Amino acid sequence: MKLSYQDLMTGKRKTIKAIITTDHPASSYGMPVIVLPDGGALDYGSAIMLDYRVLSITKKEQSLLNQWLDNMPPIGN
Repeated sequence: MKLSYQDLMTGKRKTIKAIITTDHPASSYGMPVIVLPDGGALDYGSAIMLDYRVLSITKKEQSLLNQWLDNMPPIGN
């Protein structure tokens, strides 16, 4: 999948390639995680704070992303 995010230092959007998988140490009980180019998992706080956006995604990835989004904690009341 291709993602973009807001760079806090420059204010510019950056584009990266990432994968979404259940085969990663940060995944528990089969829950999908988004793995960034450095091998780390994207956490929900960073996804919100850095305004991550999906630019392109496959159908299989979309299914996993839907699961990931369903597990995102609610924002506000």
